[in-house]
Amino acid sequence: MGRQHQSYFQTESVICQLAGRAGEIRCDRIVTIMTILALVFMIFSTTAAAESYGDEIFERELAVNAGVTIQNSIKVEVVSVRMDIIDSAKFRVSSYQMPARVISVFVGDSPTAYKIQSGTSIYIDALSVYGDSVSVRVTGPAEWRVTDYYTVDPDETEESGTDTKNNVSAATVPELEIARTLDTGVAEAGQTVGVTLKIKNNGNGTATDIMRDEPEIRGTYKEGCPTTIEDIAAGETRRMSYDLRIVDAEPGQYELDQSLINYKSESGASYSSESQTNSLEITAEEVVYPELDIMIDSAENGIITCGEDISATVTVTNVGNATAGMVNIKSQLPSDVQVVKGDIEPVYESIAPGESKECDVIFRTHGTGKHTIEMEALWEDGAETASLEFWAEKSNLEEYYPHILIAISAVLLLIGIIKRHRAYSY
Repeated sequence: MGRQHQSYFQTESVICQLAGRAGEIRCDRIVTIMTILALVFMIFSTTAAAESYGDEIFERELAVNAGVTIQNSIKVEVVSVRMDIIDSAKFRVSSYQMPARVISVFVGDSPTAYKIQSGTSIYIDALSVYGDSVSVRVTGPAEWRVTDYYTVDPDETEESGTDTKNNVSAATVPELEIARTLDTGVAEAGQTVGVTLKIKNNGNGTATDIMRDEPEIRGTYKEGCPTTIEDIAAGETRRMSYDLRIVDAEPGQYELDQSLINYKSESGASYSSESQTNSLEITAEEVVYPELDIMIDSAENGIITCGEDISATVTVTNVGNATAGMVNIKSQLPSDVQVVKGDIEPVYESIAPGESKECDVIFRTHGTGKHTIEMEALWEDGAETASLEFWAEKSNLEEYYPHILIAISAVLLLIGIIKRHRAYSY
């Protein structure tokens, strides 16, 4: 408001000088016109501000450690002021059931918002900074008013220093900054996620009575996570870790809410700080179990001659993701098939995932027709079977043997007849 009046009088002086030179317009008429324009401008500015930040609750100069109560519950206190390239002031703001916040407001910036529990906001605007005071304007709902002005007892005497450029008067105020990190962003049920909290005191006072509050994900629990933290001196950094155990949380993408820390200054003033949010993806727990596959491979084309040998390789492979212990191979052979060589029923103590076991066997059959050899792999969690089919036929010699006998008999008979005929001729 003061800056607007100053600009107005400068403009008035210039116009009056122009009027004096021209001699056409009287200075008092110009003053009247400029006054009207200035009033219109101020009304317009106030209306525009009200539309953005509400109505003015108060505007006045407050010294460091001075406080104002709005609506009997909202407190705005000047913590310190700073004169620099851009002047600024720190305010401690608190309200009913809300922890105190320390906010920095720079001259010339847009008003800074403070939201109370009901969701309504007030806006704090630093107009100008003096040696140990600040001209401040607070806006908000139209019906809100100042209910008290008071003085805050400083935590300690004014800070001394050799910097004459910055004339600062400040109370010791802790200001905790908290950062939370997870050792992994993806985990499954049954796993443990390591969580680390880094807490740094950026203020100039010790943080006491530190309490930590952090919402949990349903189906998880924290292990080794303290709710109280020892005092943190100004400039000190504290690290703490705990385990987040995932028990039966539903698979999905989770957003971990902020880790909230409530604390106090040495004078008893309350404050709070919160971390950023973190994302954690919980996947379904992998089910591990063994699964065996058994195969019987033979080089034969499926048709053999009775009495011939059949070579086969029996392979058992663990295609699961867990080790199978004590695997028994059982066989079932036709009555006219026998094992000539090899172990048809081996026992394996264990078969690891991806591992295969092989055994070579030689069979011999004595009967004709279709034959089926069945083999089964048995383990603790299940069974798997495989089979080998083949046809057995008689040999060609065996098939034509009666005809050969008849032919030989006929030849022998014919030879006998010839011999006997020659004997008679003599």
